[in-house]
Amino acid sequence: MRLRPSVLLLALLLPALLLAPAATPARAEGRWCLSLAAGESVSQRHGSALDAALFAQLDPLLGLGVETGFAYMNVDGNEPWIGIYRVGSDGGPATTLRSLTDGITRNRGYYLGPAVKVGDTVYAVVSTGLYDFSDNWGDPLGTRWGGSAGFGLSGRGRFEPRAEVRYRWVHDESFTASAYVITLGFHIR
Repeated sequence: MRLRPSVLLLALLLPALLLAPAATPARAEGRWCLSLAAGESVSQRHGSALDAALFAQLDPLLGLGVETGFAYMNVDGNEPWIGIYRVGSDGGPATTLRSLTDGITRNRGYYLGPAVKVGDTVYAVVSTGLYDFSDNWGDPLGTRWGGSAGFGLSGRGRFEPRAEVRYRWVHDESFTASAYVITLGFHIR
């Protein structure tokens, strides 16, 4: 049985909406949390990851929001982009530059979707959304529905550093991609 993305999105947000206090809705002058980070994406190989999220803090321990970013993700199966092609045969600066941009300019999974953050200084975060993949040359491979789950550490102030570990995955009948993403960044509240 295949569910539509809108049904999955509603199923994800419905418990949070039911648990949110009705007398205190989130407004623009309420509490917000902007999260920006960069890091490493690890699967069978490795590449870069960039992440941005905006959460409306419905409660000090519950934030609902949206996230977007890029991450190097390993595609399993018969997809043509698994191979890594060396830019410089001597392993010099060109090879290092290529490795740093994997996940951003090529071999990437771009994601966009809703996210839920539960906790304060130690928190759990889950998300679901659309992942748009590209191959080793930056050409599109298609869009799939996927998700992520992980945990993080952050301070409680207005501008605090944060560290996060997540597992991102996409799986359907013809396509599977996954990666562990480790990022460092900061929260602005």
